[in-house]
Amino acid sequence: MQIAYVVHSVGEYTGVKVHACVGGTVVKEDIRKLKDEHLHVVVGTPGRIHDMMRRGFLKTDYLRLFVLDEADEMLSRGFKT
Repeated sequence: MQIAYVVHSVGEYTGVKVHACVGGTVVKEDIRKLKDEHLHVVVGTPGRIHDMMRRGFLKTDYLRLFVLDEADEMLSRGFKT
């Protein structure tokens, strides 16, 4: 949420549209934002991002940059495959 807040603050001056897809929020709102708005930045938790991709609402066809923050924390919490 902290990253989304900073990007949103910068976006107010540059026109960048951002949405945070994180667990504990309403999934229908994420789906609506991803479908209806032309977002420039999507910030999210690994589980919610994966869910939105799996459902086909977050398409990566035109993805230009992907940043994975704190991957070591993910591995220590059971995201190992």
